Amino acid sequence: MRPMTREEVRGAIVNLDPTESKVRLPAWFDDTPWHRIDYLGWRDLRAAKCAYLVTEADGQALGVLLRQAPNHAVHGSRAVMCDLCRSTRRFNEVSLFTARRPSRDKRERLNTVGLLLCTDLDCAVKMHTKPIRHAFDPPVDEIIAARRESMRSRTIAFIRSVSDTERTTQHRK
Repeated sequence: MRPMTREEVRGAIVNLDPTESKVRLPAWFDDTPWHRIDYLGWRDLRAAKCAYLVTEADGQALGVLLRQAPNHAVHGSRAVMCDLCRSTRRFNEVSLFTARRPSRDKRERLNTVGLLLCTDLDCAVKMHTKPIRHAFDPPVDEIIAARRESMRSRTIAFIRSVSDTERTTQHRK
């Protein structure tokens, strides 16, 4: 991912409510390893259930504000898969995050899109872990590149699904 400026990241969030005009960037923003990540994800320290997800598509920054749903321990010790990195983790390490679709109509503000996401928002670390390789598998670098590309495409597709207002208006007609 290419390096982004603070203003670019703040302006990328497509589903900000007018009352939520302040996007607080993480303290480590200036130390972001842009070459090793496929999206920038962080939690808002002042609002524990809020998180942000920003990526780049076609040279443009795209991002969404996410809200974490409460984790209920009804699953016991089941494993849950993250929708972005496709890593299987314990139920308390993956959470449901929802993103409200942007709308000027107050009746449509409850229209949300959700995904299961690693609670720590650090899928990039999992993408760079060395895979278990078998005799006929491609080289490790190719496996990691393919993982990163598929996660990147899923991230872009999710963010675009949040900002796609045509889909919701077509359902009403």
